[in-house]
Amino acid sequence: MNILETRNYKEMSERACELLIHCLREKPDALFCIATGASPTETYGLFVQAIKREQIDTGKMRIIKLDEWCGLKKENPATCEYYIRKHILIPLNIPDERYLSFNPAEENEEYECKRISSLITENGGIDFCILGIGKNGHLGLNEPREEINPFTHKTELDSKTKTHSMLVSSNQTVSQGYTLGIKDILDSKKVMLLITGNDKQEAYQNLKKKMISTKYPANYLWLHDQAVCIVDSASMK
Repeated sequence: MNILETRNYKEMSERACELLIHCLREKPDALFCIATGASPTETYGLFVQAIKREQIDTGKMRIIKLDEWCGLKKENPATCEYYIRKHILIPLNIPDERYLSFNPAEENEEYECKRISSLITENGGIDFCILGIGKNGHLGLNEPREEINPFTHKTELDSKTKTHSMLVSSNQTVSQGYTLGIKDILDSKKVMLLITGNDKQEAYQNLKKKMISTKYPANYLWLHDQAVCIVDSASMK
């Protein structure tokens, strides 16, 4: 993994957008794994603007959701579903047949996880995985544990994750979520990790140690040769 430190959130977002556009131009039918939250929001906005400005064809582009909270209705603005539709699917007119998504209401965990894993395989794997880092160093909802499930799974949320800004805004208690596993992420052809926010400083310092530990899931990205970490340096001070 390479680390690129940018001056601020704006520059981080611009560099990230450039990589997304490059991938889409290289492979118009690329499967993009979409993370949610504040970190990639401006990146997605710039991505949409660039596509429309440069008239880039998105008629074959595909999207897969990285993770989803359990227990919230899909129309709730706090859900990953709502976020992805607002920032990606609707602006780019991507239909549901090119969108792979968890069903958080599915109580049969084994069935749902196998369904998503099968869809990834059928679609030829993830071409570009966009990630943020959790305050506790998580990737997706791969939480710090003594042991980590490497495959798609349903997980209990860490106490820090329960304070995520999306959940705070929902005014509901959420304790579980579905997520792609670390192996799913590492199997992606390219990975981009965005780091911004004063509450991510500890996670970033641990990442820079380049040591692999289940206590810091994001550190597994050091095993990926085509991973880049883009950092908003202004928020790390």
